[in-house]
Amino acid sequence: MPILEYTCKQCGKEFERVVLSGKEKGITCPACKSKDVKKNMSASSFMGASIGTCATSFPKGPS
Repeated sequence: MPILEYTCKQCGKEFERVVLSGKEKGITCPACKSKDVKKNMSASSFMGASIGTCATSFPKGPS
């Protein structure tokens, strides 16, 4: 189950939710209860080929 990160467009609160595939509708802000939320790009979106290895930890360019 992925943990997705959101930002409320009404109050600016950032929060996370465990969301099952296809169940992203109906997410509400825990602070103001608004349904006007935006899904953020999370760190897990930048993972490398090996699970648990962040792509930013790999060397950049020729050494």
